[in-house]
Amino acid sequence: MRRVGFMGCVAVAATVGAVVPAAAADEGSPLAARTSVDCDRDELRLTLENRTGKARTFTVTGPRTGTRSTREVAPGGSTAVRWALPDGARYTLRVTAPGGFRTDDAGRASCGLRPGTPGMNTTRLFSTDAPFQEMLHDDGRERPGTARSVRIPALAVTNSGTLLAVTDARVDGPPDLPADIQLGLRRSTDDGATWSAPRIAVHAASTRHGTGDSSLLVDRVTGRVFLFYNYARPGTGFFERNAKSMRVMYVTSDDDGRTWSRPVDLTPRVKKPGWTKLFASSGHGIQLRSGRLVQPLVHRDARGTYAENIVSDDHGRTWRTGALAGSAVNESKPVQRSTGVLAQNMRHNGKGARYYAVSPDGTRPFGPMRRADALPDPANNADEISYLRPVPGRPGLTRTVLFSNTASATRRHELTVRLSRDDGAHWPYRAVLKPGRAGYSAMAVLRDGSVGCLYEVGDTGGIYFARFTPEWLTR
Repeated sequence: MRRVGFMGCVAVAATVGAVVPAAAADEGSPLAARTSVDCDRDELRLTLENRTGKARTFTVTGPRTGTRSTREVAPGGSTAVRWALPDGARYTLRVTAPGGFRTDDAGRASCGLRPGTPGMNTTRLFSTDAPFQEMLHDDGRERPGTARSVRIPALAVTNSGTLLAVTDARVDGPPDLPADIQLGLRRSTDDGATWSAPRIAVHAASTRHGTGDSSLLVDRVTGRVFLFYNYARPGTGFFERNAKSMRVMYVTSDDDGRTWSRPVDLTPRVKKPGWTKLFASSGHGIQLRSGRLVQPLVHRDARGTYAENIVSDDHGRTWRTGALAGSAVNESKPVQRSTGVLAQNMRHNGKGARYYAVSPDGTRPFGPMRRADALPDPANNADEISYLRPVPGRPGLTRTVLFSNTASATRRHELTVRLSRDDGAHWPYRAVLKPGRAGYSAMAVLRDGSVGCLYEVGDTGGIYFARFTPEWLTR
């Protein structure tokens, strides 16, 4: 893979707003056209977005002199136009649409986010045809092997700036736990320019059991990385009608993910009486300004499903269960607002939109759940993060947050990232990272201020890493 450089960026201050997004929070243009580079294929990509209620026809001139084409984009949809261009080739684009829409872009078709190049790059990190080193096989031995499905992205940046990307290597196919699922890992020490070979970081003692749904959490004070996951035996599936539960486990690393500790089983400490099932939500946890570590959790009882967090105030030596955040919900992400409160962004069991609830700190009671109509969601695992660079020490507070999900109320399509400068009250900036089919996503702010988004494309389409600058998203 060719080396990719980077450019810096600066966050912009904003005023404090409400926690729950307003119903009409998208104040940006109803039409958009953004360029990016597919680093695997040396392709320039132009993504056309139509946020209106009618089909719109875009006219594209370029990227070479004398080329011109039209593309019709469905209401509320997007499409990608691609051109094979050598690395470093110059391009010039003009995009117009009826009603006065026009945008121009010119530069070099090169990865790296350097000045004069597109502000977003994409690379495929995991696939069904690339082997994982140290995969456990049925004979009990570790050797290279492939997985028939790769799903469930987890992403984090360590205190040294190392990027860690983790996925489910679903050896026999797409089904969830319990199944032969092992955790695949890749590391990057140059902001995603190059990556280590895929390898298995965690697996069970037998291929009859599984480890999946990984979540990364970095303690910025100690530098330790926690990798949470769920361990499952046959008969312990979350939706099976019995009292057998998966186990919530974690391993730790003190060397930026090169090596990992022995597993720790948290289940006896965090599973409450009356709970029939539980699992750790995938993606990542967070650290609060106080130093508290927060990892999202889901549980079931006889009445339904619920979201909460497990927390630690002693850098992971002990853990306990926090307050209930919501019911009839599933996977979630905690995010700390500029006021210090903890907002839980939750996937609802019914399709339609995201839901929020707010607690002073995650252990004191949450307020009522509120529907965020501005964030349509098809019952999918999404992400929300504070725009904070990964530096040692207790995290700061910021009003600037980013949100990623498949921005449809009914299906997992149109992977979209949004930016808010008022604690998520409004989302005036958004861009489609992946038109068409997509899935789960996880984000992280890199040490240079750019943003990484790790996302899945269906059960077998692969796990992709997109890197973009806030300027690309907001201009």
